[in-house]
Amino acid sequence: MNFKRYLKISISLISLVSLTAQSKTELQLWHGFSGVTAEELNELVKHFNQTEKEFKVVATRKGTYQETMMAGIAAFRAKKQPEMIQIYEVGTATMLAAKEAIIPVSKILSENNLHINYDDFIPVIKGYYSNNNVMLSFPLNSSSPVLYYNKSIFKKAGLDPAKPPKTWEDLFNYAKKIKSTNSAVCGFTTTWPAWIFLENFSSWHNIAYASDNNGMDNNKPKLLFNGNLQVKHWENIQIANKEGYFTYFGRTTEAEMAFTTQKCGIILDSTGSYGEVKESKIDFAVSFLPYYQSAVGAPQNTIIGGASLWVFNGITKEKQKGVAKFLKYLASPEVMAGWHQKSGYLPVTLSSYNLTKSKGFYLTNPGYDVAILELNNKTPTNNSKGLRVIGLPNIRNIVEANFESMLANKITAKQALDDAVTKGNAIILKSGD
Repeated sequence: MNFKRYLKISISLISLVSLTAQSKTELQLWHGFSGVTAEELNELVKHFNQTEKEFKVVATRKGTYQETMMAGIAAFRAKKQPEMIQIYEVGTATMLAAKEAIIPVSKILSENNLHINYDDFIPVIKGYYSNNNVMLSFPLNSSSPVLYYNKSIFKKAGLDPAKPPKTWEDLFNYAKKIKSTNSAVCGFTTTWPAWIFLENFSSWHNIAYASDNNGMDNNKPKLLFNGNLQVKHWENIQIANKEGYFTYFGRTTEAEMAFTTQKCGIILDSTGSYGEVKESKIDFAVSFLPYYQSAVGAPQNTIIGGASLWVFNGITKEKQKGVAKFLKYLASPEVMAGWHQKSGYLPVTLSSYNLTKSKGFYLTNPGYDVAILELNNKTPTNNSKGLRVIGLPNIRNIVEANFESMLANKITAKQALDDAVTKGNAIILKSGD
């Protein structure tokens, strides 16, 4: 073969490969991940794109969960929406209220002749993201709060690393001891105070956050999170802060760095942070959330946090087919098990949990299944199935602002919660008007 002909064939082949690569239909996925979880999502997307001939998913971080949600709403109004968007769990009621904006996951799959076994999803997760047995969004990263503790700090404080605190009374005593033996180390801290100290606290103690099955039965429930036990707990946190064995770092994940750099002995945080904590190489363990022994029936069960993938309406049928294929891919036991093991988020299907368990993963990674055990601790009640309250992101902002004012001793715990209930109820009444 002469050189000119060889060159022409080579150019043609390169052009063909380039054309094939460019011919894939792109599907935009907006998300709010960062750090290890963002890297793991990129790997998951990369694997899908390598195995898929027609479609290519492009994952783009749009900031925090709240910033991602706001960007998605603005894009939909401008008719420039992505095909998929990650919405944190407190935005679920908002997405439900905008029915014309979304295509239910079960609908997009069935219309493209693809099947997912919905009964395979962990019941409490399936129930939260479904309406009348119709799955609305895909629970990519479901989480639940757990207690992480530093075993080295425990030993230095004379605490047994094999005996984590079970009750709030235990935790306060442990935190006092950690602080008294090392003034440079905080006793305990938390991420997401509204989620952990109020939303999950209420569920774990089987007390109502809101009326009407926590908003599941009525889109305009009344907030009830200023009950006696919630007030008592906030009073105890205020005392712990005043006496120095609780340290507050911020409203979201700011406290994680304090724990991973061994500046705090105990942290209440999402199971989704397991990957970040493990990467820090500190000697840590995971245990259940504490509870008050005086609370009848406690502990009950936790409720999910994290986020799910929603499909925007107004996208072409061709792109709907690609989205359906991506969701089907995510639901496979192997993919979901791998995501769970690498990210720390829950294995949202029973098959992915059983696959992970059968490979001995939980034996070599103790504590990884604590969040699953918390969610399934007892059959959910009307107080512990989850929250579906419209305007919850704004209500959280009020709760957190009042929490900060309480820690600054500007208001009492009761004033903080009473005010949040009053202002939150006003937001709920105004919604949809």
